[in-house]
Amino acid sequence: MKKLFVLDASGFIFRAYFALPEMKNHQGQATQAVFGFIRSLNKLIKEFSPEYMISVFDGPNNKQSRQAIYADYKSNRQKKFEDIPPQIALVKEYCSLIGLAYLEKESVEADDVIASIAKKAREENYKVYVCTADKDLLQLVNDHVVAWNPWADQGVVGISEVIERYGIPPGNIPDYLALVGDSSDNIPGLPGCGPKKAAALLKQFGSVEGLLENLDAVKGLSQTMLSERQETLKLSKRLALLDSNIPIPVPIESLTFPQHPVDEEKLIHFYIQQGFKTLVPSKQTEAATVDVQIIKDAESLTNILNLVQGGDIAFAVAYTGNHLLSLKLEGLALTQGSGVFFIALEEEGTKILPILKDFFLREDLTFYGYNLKRDCHALLNAGIVIREISYDLALAEHLTNGGGKISFQSLLVNHGFTETAHRFAKEWGNSGLPIGRLPEQPEQYFGEFVAYLPIIKDAILEEINRKNLNHILSDIEMPLEKVLFSMERAGVPLDVEELAILEALFETELAVLTEEIYDLSGGPFNIKSPKQLSDILYNELGLRPIDKAKSTRAEVLEALRSEHPIIEKLLAFRTIEKLLSTYVKALPKQVDSHTQRIHPSFDQTGAVTGRLACRDPNLQNIPIRSERGILLRKAFRLSEKNSYFLSADYSQIELRFLAHLSQDKSLKFAFESGEDIHAFTASQVFHVPLEQVSKEQRMQAKTVNFGIVYGQQAFGLAKVLKISIGEAQELIQAYFSRYPEIAHFVEETIQQAAKDLRVTTMLGRERIIDSWNEFPGSRAASGRFAVNTRIQGSAAELIKLAMLDISQAIKQQQMKSRMLLQIHDELLFEVPEEEIEEMQRLVREKMESAMTLSVPIVVNILIGKNWAEC
Repeated sequence: MKKLFVLDASGFIFRAYFALPEMKNHQGQATQAVFGFIRSLNKLIKEFSPEYMISVFDGPNNKQSRQAIYADYKSNRQKKFEDIPPQIALVKEYCSLIGLAYLEKESVEADDVIASIAKKAREENYKVYVCTADKDLLQLVNDHVVAWNPWADQGVVGISEVIERYGIPPGNIPDYLALVGDSSDNIPGLPGCGPKKAAALLKQFGSVEGLLENLDAVKGLSQTMLSERQETLKLSKRLALLDSNIPIPVPIESLTFPQHPVDEEKLIHFYIQQGFKTLVPSKQTEAATVDVQIIKDAESLTNILNLVQGGDIAFAVAYTGNHLLSLKLEGLALTQGSGVFFIALEEEGTKILPILKDFFLREDLTFYGYNLKRDCHALLNAGIVIREISYDLALAEHLTNGGGKISFQSLLVNHGFTETAHRFAKEWGNSGLPIGRLPEQPEQYFGEFVAYLPIIKDAILEEINRKNLNHILSDIEMPLEKVLFSMERAGVPLDVEELAILEALFETELAVLTEEIYDLSGGPFNIKSPKQLSDILYNELGLRPIDKAKSTRAEVLEALRSEHPIIEKLLAFRTIEKLLSTYVKALPKQVDSHTQRIHPSFDQTGAVTGRLACRDPNLQNIPIRSERGILLRKAFRLSEKNSYFLSADYSQIELRFLAHLSQDKSLKFAFESGEDIHAFTASQVFHVPLEQVSKEQRMQAKTVNFGIVYGQQAFGLAKVLKISIGEAQELIQAYFSRYPEIAHFVEETIQQAAKDLRVTTMLGRERIIDSWNEFPGSRAASGRFAVNTRIQGSAAELIKLAMLDISQAIKQQQMKSRMLLQIHDELLFEVPEEEIEEMQRLVREKMESAMTLSVPIVVNILIGKNWAEC
């Protein structure tokens, strides 16, 4: 006899929701009901190996029919659990993934559908297993129908088990519930009638109807009460009695399990995305090494590549070196999903390279990989240009990961390949793909690297589509990678001789400061040693420490600035020493010998907000306003006579996004009127006419303006302005009283982020913020992250769009101007003299129109022969 398993999915879900501890996926969505459902289902599959199975859900408006006869039916379930419907959707998604048929009917409860399926299956000679923990479904038990509860170890429940447990046959379960009541469904029952009494009455009278026909024979209950409650008892039975005549739209024989072959990779991806790593099966084949075919000669390569059909090719490049323009191509790995090849260049490199050049230009091929810009530099250095890159999976992973840190090994772990990730770490280190050096077995490393890319690509792109991030990946990040690649190739001119002069100047200043510090301290010591400096400050000079550790951190020294003249000298010493070591001495070593330029890289995955990070070297931290920072910027100069730097800088762009997102009327008015925003804020907060705002008031207002953007609290503001916490709190309160919509925006953003455990930018980029209660002060920090991400992340999107528009316009107009740097809100260009006027117009137009805000977007443009003049 064939066996059909019918799952009470709604019952599974609700029982798991309340029985299991709270669980959430990386998006902050509750998942314990989903996990409980899967765990119960796995238990069933392991125990019975079902060949026919269906999962049944409550339909929309499912209480309608019973509430028509009893308005209070299930009225005790008025409380809505908003995180259950999304979990029901996830359970249905899971059912589809594993090939489990499911059914729900409009205005019908799952129990009635289950009763109707059981009846139909019995008529077709199936043995039916009703999988449930609810006793009302036990009324279905008969010679062809049994019950099984995944939450209990009681085995299969048949007729004898029902009689043993309740003292009545299964057919009497509706009568039993009518007498004892059912609190879960709000069925009233009979006062004073417990389980034993109900079983005894039904044994004596057979049914509720039999009881009501023989009221005078009832003992132990008030006959008056029974007489008064006759209609209630009949109603209660009607409510408990299941309807087994619901039309079932599918043939029983079609309910095979599974309905289709299970896509294991998609299933594993589902588990990983929901945080169910304990459900990810251990891959017996995963830890085995990939069979990599090594190609060393041109003839073999030609034969292999001729077999490649059109489509997407995964690749990874083996190279040596550190500077972008001098990376040396040593080999590369390729796969189209079946067969992995590593092409080694050491023997016939001169013959192989022309073949590879033609291969990467094939119009029927696109290419993808992981963290591809450096790979592309190594290829181009060897004369190889890739016609079209479809995806960089590092960019995709950063988007789906909510801005978190990424690496190839974490990518493997996140998609279920834990053993492989551990083996990679053991054999080749924790850093993932080696930068600038080759592992001992490059063919095996890079071969295995690309072997996993096709599997991972499908899972990541599915997640991209599910989260509606494809427009950011395909329309912004992937095209931007090409722009950044061109910027990295262009580089920034640096006058090494100017830096040598600056080095001598800074060394002299440090020598003078050193002697002054020695004089003030009473003798020589190692100024760079925190331990020795702490001893001088707190023991020798007797300064009062502001913390138990007697720290010499910068913020501590700032707080002690007025306590002793040595502090001023120490801060100046540290500033100059950092500029000297980080830039003046380091930058010349990074100048390319052929271009006489430095070629920094731009990382699209280095910041959680979506901002670009500048690396090797980091030019984003060069001081802009300070005298020494300006001297350093002067060293970035163009030697070409008729070329100039053009710097385009967004004016107070983050405050403009604050005005747009908050829709604060006062802040919008200030920008629309072209007012000095900081003076205007000072006028509002300090209640003085605009023309009477003092320099100090403007400075304080500026600090508060930008403090709001970065989520600064009273404590932080007090430190910056050197005022008391109380005064800082009053300043913040005054600010919010003048800008009430900003206060609402900040509070609403924080509350929503705390609820969702994530926050999104204007274009939909997501940042996961899930550390609200991890440590003291974490809630305040998380709130700051949320506000900052909405503002700064949206501003980052603006300049990225502008970069794409400008790059496209330069290309279309066949201009010689080049984009060189992006430093937060600033773009730096190299412009021939004859294109200056057109570039000013073009850059301003594209930057100011890249996005539409409810306040004007303003760009400041400067021209100069060196960066300091801009």
